[in-house]
Order: sequence, then C-alpha cells, then structure tokens
Amino acid sequence: MALVEWQTEYSVGSERLDQQHQRIVGMINQLGEAMDTGAEKTALMKILSDLAGYTKTHFAEEERMLEQCAYPALGEHRARHADLTRQLADFYRNFYVKTKPQTKEVMDFLQHWLYDHILEQDKAYASHLNG
Repeated sequence: MALVEWQTEYSVGSERLDQQHQRIVGMINQLGEAMDTGAEKTALMKILSDLAGYTKTHFAEEERMLEQCAYPALGEHRARHADLTRQLADFYRNFYVKTKPQTKEVMDFLQHWLYDHILEQDKAYASHLNG
C-alpha cells in the first residue's frame, strides 16, 4: 500500500512538471515499502542515486519555465532548490560514510520536499505559470 497517493490538487498545471513531481511521490512509496520489508539500504542507495540526476534535470527545467514566464519570486525559488541540492549531497555523502543508513532522515527529507516545496512553494507559481 502506498504511503502517498498523487492527488489532482497537487498539480502545478504543467503535465511535465507534474510527472516529475510524481517521481518524488514514487520515491517516498519505494522507501516506505523498503522500510517495511527490511530492504532499506538497497532502496536508499537507489533513491539517492536517482535523486542526484533527477534534481539537476528537474530544477533546471522548472527554473527555465519560471524564467520564461518572468516569475517574480524566481530568485527565492532558486535558493530553495540550492538548499535541497545541498541537503541531498549531504545524504549521498553520508550514505557511504555512516554504518547505519539514514533511512528515516531521507524519508523526512522526501516528505518535506513533497509537502513543503512542491505543495506550497511550487503551487505558489502555478497561477503565474499558467496565467
């Protein structure tokens, strides 16, 4: 059973960005399932690796779209992306240094990304992007 189900009200009005955001939901569900089955270290390694590439692509595309529509809070939004990227880099680095996987911390990070960044900060640009 999925921890998080994608809801239509999560949409920012861009099919491409919504599909990318749905990947975060998928990662939350993958990690939750792995935690339930005891396969968290393998899942965590895959999720962290996937996130490394995903963030570069997603953030660049989102920022490009916001630049094209002259989103007034783009600078602040870029700064938030930089913060998320730094946090992710810390998790990735620590994964190979620490003996115990940081599964709970990564789950908290992913949920924060969904509920704070996507559903609040990204939703804030939706009307501007689609207006």
